[in-house]
Formats: sequence, C-alpha cells, structure tokens
Amino acid sequence: MHVVQRRTNGWEGPFTGADLEPAIVTVERPGSAYSLGESMVHQAVTEPCTVTLFVRGPRRKNLSHAAEELMPPPGSWPAAAVPGDAPEESQPCTLAEYQNMRTYLIEHDLIG
Repeated sequence: MHVVQRRTNGWEGPFTGADLEPAIVTVERPGSAYSLGESMVHQAVTEPCTVTLFVRGPRRKNLSHAAEELMPPPGSWPAAAVPGDAPEESQPCTLAEYQNMRTYLIEHDLIG
C-alpha cells in the first residue's frame, strides 16, 4: 500500500504527523511504477517478500523532511560524521551483494 500525504501547515520547515492528511491511498500491484514530486510526503507499507526499488532523481532541495514521530528512532541511525571527515559517497553494491539480491529475486519469481 502506498499513502501520499498532503501537508496542512505549508511546505517549509519541520512538521509532525498532525500536520498531514491523506491525499491518495493506492494498492500497488506487481510491476507497477509511479513517480512523486519532491514536495510529496509518502509512506510505503510493504508485505513480506515485497521488493521495492526507489530511484532518486536529481536533488531539488537541500534537505529532505519527514514527520518526526514517523522517523526511525535515533538509536538506529548511522553514526554522525566527525567534523572534518570527507563526505562518504554512495557506493555501488559488491558483486556478492548483487548476486545475493538477484538470487533472492529469482527464487521469489520476481525476475527471470
């Protein structure tokens, strides 16, 4: 299920779930695809064995926002960067990681 929310307190700055109201609720079927604008607030609820691919387009704003109580607890976040450290760029998956993902998708009849 995919829920697109509408902010009720404007589009700038922090917000909480109390500042959201449902705009569109959809049930996505295998093979479905959709795109969202950078101002959309969305939530994806997946079932077991669901595989979702998020492809992020060019950055349109400096910061992504999420309703505070909907974020994972801070204890589960990666460690903060140490001042002066170089930024860590995204890394492609290793060959072994790719093979594991591909095997999983084949075993679950998601790809051929």
